[in-house]
Amino acid sequence: MLRNRPERRPPRRRVLLSLLAPLAGLAAACREELGPERFPTTTVSGKVLEGGQPVGGGWIEFFPVEGTIGKLRSARIRADGTFEARGVAIGTNALRLVHAPIRMPGGARLFGSYATPLRRRISEHPEPPLEIELVEEALRYQAQVARGTQ
Repeated sequence: MLRNRPERRPPRRRVLLSLLAPLAGLAAACREELGPERFPTTTVSGKVLEGGQPVGGGWIEFFPVEGTIGKLRSARIRADGTFEARGVAIGTNALRLVHAPIRMPGGARLFGSYATPLRRRISEHPEPPLEIELVEEALRYQAQVARGTQ
């Protein structure tokens, strides 16, 4: 005669560990394969101007483009138009202005877009502070568009 034995279940902890173990192994394998990303960075300082007057307020963002490897970095634009961004990727970066009080018509849209025409090559060697004159940048961009070399 067979007895009705209660079914033995493994403790919940053991079940949970058996389910999570493969995931932990996968995560460790990915970490070994990819490794921590290391890329050269620097601190960039400068001033944002519009018609010679400081653009005081908002943020400036540096994001790597054209094959440059790195992370987006941002810095607050002070009342005198100056900024200092740390951890900016070495190489070509697009510069985007976010919530900056730009007065020229269409300027906030032009320079606040991820398609911003502002580009700067950031060197690993110390350089003088950047000076970004938005009126000059807008004129340069309009000339490129007129030539069809956007």
